[in-house]
Amino acid sequence: MPKVFPEYREEAKNRIIKQSVKFFSEKGYYKTKMAEIAECLGVSKGAIYQYFKSKEELFLEVIKFYVEYTQKDLVAFLNSRPPKDISTDEFFDIMFNIEHSTSFENFKILDKLFPPLDFKLAMSELMTSNPLMKEEMTKYYKDSIKLMADYFENYKINGFIKKDIDSFSLSMGITSIQDGLMAAMQMGIEISEIRKSWKEITKMILKSTLVE
Repeated sequence: MPKVFPEYREEAKNRIIKQSVKFFSEKGYYKTKMAEIAECLGVSKGAIYQYFKSKEELFLEVIKFYVEYTQKDLVAFLNSRPPKDISTDEFFDIMFNIEHSTSFENFKILDKLFPPLDFKLAMSELMTSNPLMKEEMTKYYKDSIKLMADYFENYKINGFIKKDIDSFSLSMGITSIQDGLMAAMQMGIEISEIRKSWKEITKMILKSTLVE
């Protein structure tokens, strides 16, 4: 009989997810073992399977968890000042989670923010083989883009951004640049070069979108 967590179901699930963040980010998807996660939590592997049917399902929940918590930092940043006062360095730190995340302590260390390439390859592979995962990840990706787009739309209403700018396209463009630069970082490009590229690109974007 597997050992069951004494907490309520949602609290137990959150404990498992938070512990799994560390393993998936440090070891990648394929090298992470459910038994290791269970051991760190002081429970049996069977107890984890009471909450997650498979490692795939747990991995998806970890991705959701990461997206939700990083979105909180982005929202706080966008609420903190008008776009004309946004520092490209600060924007970089928020979008790339450099130095720390105010939301969750496991994302404070840089090498935990950018997991092994295996992590991203696994996500791509699982999205190809698992229609449900693809559907869920597509939804979260679109939600992330829409979150920023809604702020841009509000900036337009308040006269900060030119009215002919399509907010969703602007948000998707910035997100795509972020994805590309993160991939470059995974390939070993120095953070200083990534930051420099981000600053130059965002300066051009801000210059063409902000009302002077």
